[in-house]
Amino acid sequence: MTAKCCACCGESFHPRPQVPHQAFCSGRDCQRTRKRQWQQARLRDDADYRENQRAAQRDWQARNPGYWRQYRGRHGRLGPQAGSAKMDVSNAMSAGLYRIRKSAISGPEAGDLWTIEVASSCPACLSKMDV
Repeated sequence: MTAKCCACCGESFHPRPQVPHQAFCSGRDCQRTRKRQWQQARLRDDADYRENQRAAQRDWQARNPGYWRQYRGRHGRLGPQAGSAKMDVSNAMSAGLYRIRKSAISGPEAGDLWTIEVASSCPACLSKMDV
């Protein structure tokens, strides 16, 4: 079989004969990227998959009440991986510089939660409001 270029890292690899349309090499990061892309596509395009994921999360939360409160107590409010995003939104924004600030509409009724505004730090970049 001829070598192909990995869709993630760009390295050359030989696809498995059982997977004729293989686009990712077997590297750990490449396989994580492949899985994340597959999951994002399923969440976006498959209503049954989306509902099954929600049901599984609800079931897990029912079996593990108070887990997140205890987790935040052990790891702090942001957890050990502060700055990381959920898998279903991690690629929602394009790469670039952004400014995050507490929104003026946040109030004391929000408790510890903030309402934030995310804006591009690049003045030459178009935003939805500019288009």
